[in-house]
Amino acid sequence: MISSMTGYGRAEVEKEGRKVITEINSLNNRYRDINIRTPKSYSHYDPEIKELVQKHVKRGKILVAISVEEDPELFAARLDLDRENARMYYKVLTTLKDEFRLPGELEIGHFVNFPDLIKPAEKDDEEEVTKQMILEAVEKAVEEFLEMRAQEGGRLLDDMIRHIDKIEDFLLKAEKSSTENIRLYKEKLEERLKDLVGDMSVSQEMIANEAALVADRCDITEECVRIKSHLEMFRNCYDVDESVGKKMNFILQELYREVNTIGSKSISPDISHNVILLKEEIEKVREQVQNIE
Repeated sequence: MISSMTGYGRAEVEKEGRKVITEINSLNNRYRDINIRTPKSYSHYDPEIKELVQKHVKRGKILVAISVEEDPELFAARLDLDRENARMYYKVLTTLKDEFRLPGELEIGHFVNFPDLIKPAEKDDEEEVTKQMILEAVEKAVEEFLEMRAQEGGRLLDDMIRHIDKIEDFLLKAEKSSTENIRLYKEKLEERLKDLVGDMSVSQEMIANEAALVADRCDITEECVRIKSHLEMFRNCYDVDESVGKKMNFILQELYREVNTIGSKSISPDISHNVILLKEEIEKVREQVQNIE
């Protein structure tokens, strides 16, 4: 199934006065780049969160933002003083006061700018509950995120199918003009030979021999066969349950190369016109493929 590299997902999990909110969004990227933003006190869960997201995402620049909200009364009841840090700060401030003979006494106000003096005293079982809430919220957000990616991928696929069908139509038209291309080469060859030999007669045998030499140079049959093969490979990617963006992009490069070769062989206005249309359609598909995982 085709998936877009852009998407968004959001989920909330709430238990026992605590709420975890997870948001996931992504942008196009050639590779997989996952960034996790969690509150500092829960940042040690980042590796597990990243591993969870990696199971579902192959390409794209992914941002996972997690916030944890708590009932103020419950949060205040769990606050505890970090006595070790308090003693350290007291010692440092006392040393500064004595060394620089600062006036006044140390007061509680001197400590309020040290945020790590007071911290929530979370028990082991509460920490495990929070961890499970975070992972559950990430799972749910990923589900919504993947669903949105799949929906957007479906729209991209519909658009690409239209352009791929047009490529095939223009190719068939160019292929039908290939006989005309050879005829024009032959006429052009006759004119050049007459210019070279002047009034001397030019045998049909000579023209035929020369025409045979240039026929290979103006015959686009091989290129048309290869393009049809590339189109079939491209269509086979539609229902593949894996990341196909890179493969599609490679196929389009090969398509463009074959179309360029046809253009270099052609002196037929019809073929040249269809070559231009082919390139336009390939470029439109290429623009869409840049959005596919």
